[in-house]
Amino acid sequence: MYGLPGNANSRRLSRNATETRVHNVWNHLIETASASTGSLLVWDTGEYEMLPYHENIEQVTDDELSGDSDGDCKPSSNLSDSEKLHAAFQNRKIRVRLLGTRLPPSYTLSIRLLSSENRHEQPAKPSRKRRRKVSTDRPLAQATPPTSDLDDDEEVPDAHPESMDVSLLASEREIAEQEDEEVRLTNTYPGATNSIGSIHQRRWYLSMDRYTSGFCPVRIGNRSKGGRRMWMRRREGERLLGFEPFFVMGRELERSVVTGRTADEVMADEGVQGFVGRKGWRPVTE
Repeated sequence: MYGLPGNANSRRLSRNATETRVHNVWNHLIETASASTGSLLVWDTGEYEMLPYHENIEQVTDDELSGDSDGDCKPSSNLSDSEKLHAAFQNRKIRVRLLGTRLPPSYTLSIRLLSSENRHEQPAKPSRKRRRKVSTDRPLAQATPPTSDLDDDEEVPDAHPESMDVSLLASEREIAEQEDEEVRLTNTYPGATNSIGSIHQRRWYLSMDRYTSGFCPVRIGNRSKGGRRMWMRRREGERLLGFEPFFVMGRELERSVVTGRTADEVMADEGVQGFVGRKGWRPVTE
């Protein structure tokens, strides 16, 4: 996992965007943490605007782009952005402008599903993992004394209490497995609805739409002498579009746009101990 691309001239402008389980809305509104799931930090808040998708947006002319409002958008002008997003998701091609608090103006992403990932069914049930055997080695109850030795009001102890515990554990395990299977089949956590047909672990190709984000390509030097193309902030009249590079530096440094806390501070506030984070996450700065 990596943060959003924020440098128009980065050597690693694209990202893999992987579908996960469908969560309840409140799961993304409340900053919380646990030892099993890690921490949730609200990095940005805002709205979004759906744009027509172009296969090669960086090669489209200004005239074609300006015609979007009169052409491509016209048939769906009465649709809400959420309806447009639903349609774009079904078409496997999404172009969305994020209107955030932290993100720069006109920040636009182009997202498409890889052809090799165009699956319509949830992944098969994984092979059963070996579960740690629940130990039932407990001190045996004392042998029941002869009836004649018991007082009338004395309670007779259960000779096999451990068998009841094992049955209870087996029942709880069966219920948990049924819930896990329901989550797998629907790709939703309890209480959520998969209304868009999300498929677990499908990978999408995500990149910053540099032209729509306010940049234009400029040739630096002579091509025959090793010159290269750079993406520069472009002007629209007296307005300077685009933005200075930004980088998402990871959970150790990034802070919540709502509370100003880091991920570690969220964990501490929730009293989480013993959490082991995933390895391999690092910011893209080149």
